[in-house]
Amino acid sequence: MKKIAKVFFNIACIISCVVAAWHFSVPYSSKWFSYIPDAPTEIIQSINYINFCFSFLLAGISLLLLLVQKKLFDGSSELRIFYTFFSLVWFSRIIIQLIWPWPSSLQLWLIVAFSTEFIFTLIPMTYFFKNTRKHEK
Repeated sequence: MKKIAKVFFNIACIISCVVAAWHFSVPYSSKWFSYIPDAPTEIIQSINYINFCFSFLLAGISLLLLLVQKKLFDGSSELRIFYTFFSLVWFSRIIIQLIWPWPSSLQLWLIVAFSTEFIFTLIPMTYFFKNTRKHEK
């Protein structure tokens, strides 16, 4: 189970890094601002700032988890909490997608993509919590 958890862990972190890297350019490649041509500069900059912070944090968290994975798989409870938060971020993205659906044909693709990423994070998380119970006994 540990090997499977490690594979899924690495896939989840790499996908998150790719999503983060892609998000740095997505406002421009997708021409987000063409949908709000008369928006004040403050709105445009707010979108830029939020997107940058999201991308930077997601990339940073993913890279940090990749760097500390040995300690995490060795049983660090602090890192297990950190990883649980990482998994909850992806779970919350599914919930948001269901509550406020994307108003285009991308809705189904987004739900599938976020659910797949969440499953990649969930498998290692179940390993970490099963492993914790064994150490407590």
